[in-house]
Amino acid sequence: MNLRASLITCAISGAFLSLPFAAQACSTVIVGKAVSETGKILVGHNEDNGGRIMNAQYWVPPAKHKAGEMITYEPTAAKIPQVRETLGFYWSQTLSTKGQSFSDGFVNEAGVVIVSNNCSMIFEKDQKLTNGGIGYGIRRLLAERAHSAREAIDIAADLLAKYGYNAEGRTYTIADAKEAWQIAIHKGNMWIARKIQDNEVVYIPNNFMLGAVDVTDTENVVVSPGLIERLIKTGHYKPAKAGDYSDFNFREAVQPLAKRTAEYNFRRNQIAWEYITGEKITDADQFPYSVVADRKFSIEDVENIIRAHEEEIGDDDGWYHHLSFGPCRTATHEGVVFDIAAEPELIASYRALARPCETPFIPSYPLARPAENQSFMSAATATKEHFHAQASRFDYHPEYASITFVNNSNVIDYQRDDFKDNQKLIKSLEEKWAEEKARIEAQARAALSVSKDHALAILHRYNVAKLTEAQGAIQAHLDEIAPHKIVILADSIDPKSSSTVKIVLLSDEDLDATKIDREKTFAGISRASHDKALMSDLAKPVGYEAVDLNQDGKKDMVMTFVQKDLAKFMVPGAVYDTYLYTRDGGDRLTAFDTVKVKK
Repeated sequence: MNLRASLITCAISGAFLSLPFAAQACSTVIVGKAVSETGKILVGHNEDNGGRIMNAQYWVPPAKHKAGEMITYEPTAAKIPQVRETLGFYWSQTLSTKGQSFSDGFVNEAGVVIVSNNCSMIFEKDQKLTNGGIGYGIRRLLAERAHSAREAIDIAADLLAKYGYNAEGRTYTIADAKEAWQIAIHKGNMWIARKIQDNEVVYIPNNFMLGAVDVTDTENVVVSPGLIERLIKTGHYKPAKAGDYSDFNFREAVQPLAKRTAEYNFRRNQIAWEYITGEKITDADQFPYSVVADRKFSIEDVENIIRAHEEEIGDDDGWYHHLSFGPCRTATHEGVVFDIAAEPELIASYRALARPCETPFIPSYPLARPAENQSFMSAATATKEHFHAQASRFDYHPEYASITFVNNSNVIDYQRDDFKDNQKLIKSLEEKWAEEKARIEAQARAALSVSKDHALAILHRYNVAKLTEAQGAIQAHLDEIAPHKIVILADSIDPKSSSTVKIVLLSDEDLDATKIDREKTFAGISRASHDKALMSDLAKPVGYEAVDLNQDGKKDMVMTFVQKDLAKFMVPGAVYDTYLYTRDGGDRLTAFDTVKVKK
């Protein structure tokens, strides 16, 4: 008999009878190869989305397709003809209950890396589309088809001309070993692409950052046909001298200043640019698009930028990040840095599988395939269900690779006194891995000259080993800082019911559960599952009883909660990791159990 069943039996037999903005929160850093310590282009990116997110990684093999095959992504988007052959690619999927069109990242076998940033709140939203336009298809088709970053720009331009972009705006970063490009896409068929110079560093949050740009520089800038003329006609751009477009500023012409001054963009812009330049910018109009770097930036520098947040967060009584507007924030569910080698097989990835400041950046080689437990299903099934995922896909699964790190992030975000020790552990892991990297890469490079498959096998074993090592270290630390247990005395809860459910906090050698601070006790969703929730949004106990439920000689604390309050923000039909947040004296205490949420 399991513990829950045992405690339910005991209860029956006697004792119980007597800062919104999640989808607007991605950050991207680009370091040109001339100012990179590795001598290679670096791309760092945080992916931020609220709600119940399952973040998986897949290898999608190259494929041949039948003539006439059509591709369907979002139900309302255009159907697009498939090409005869597609490239293989590594895919980091953001699986959400709503279906995410604009969050996935890719590295294809030609060595092309793709990430993006939301840039909504545009002036002109009424744009012509063909058959629903294209959204998710842009990133996915570039991954399947582009043999270089520059070719990706041409493919994107062709797709936009045929179908039109169906979202308000977005900036895609597309990089290979030779060069990095950004294409800023406005709804419909309005866009501008620019090549990042080798001596530049770029940072972009969720607003268009590309400002003054020389549209006559056809080697480094590509502009959609009629873009300038259209903006002049609509009154959003007026050149100082007719026919002279040297004063053209893209971000001013397509998006209001309010997008850059909004705190969720302003603060992370300020934090990132202060790290990059050493200067604290206080005027949103003065944030640069890029700077010519006066020093070289390391992989650790890029990690530091996307890990950064305000010094003052955590001063209130809630979760550590819930008031953060820095690059690392509540809704950040993964961060990654790519070191883009000339040999695609040797492109290195450093990926944080939960909030980056609370999670190690685990080294891996994307084209050598992810570990088996990083893929929640087959790549084909994941593609099929991307916009139609069943509720059970969002069940809590401790065996999934990211879950250890998500659990740790949930605990650390509440148990803030443990944050510094967590940082020390992360630093020790990352320093050890940095020392190992040269050896494994040299071994793989030597093998690559003889057999690509052999080199990939070496790197795949490395991928699995580093993930396993990271999971073990984080889980061991988590067991130390969060040893206490709760049991939910029900197999399911009803999100529509006003009836109650009981949660038991078990006493142990280090905890007298009956002495917790009742005024500071809450239960409900995990921190990673909803970006908007505050402590005040969670369920408060409506009753307490001290009972030795597991009959170990120590009285446990039995708390009664209203089911619909406990299930607030949860997905009906999914099994949830349901948390208790409380205080034992001055110490914060976090524990969770799982329970099914009824449909």
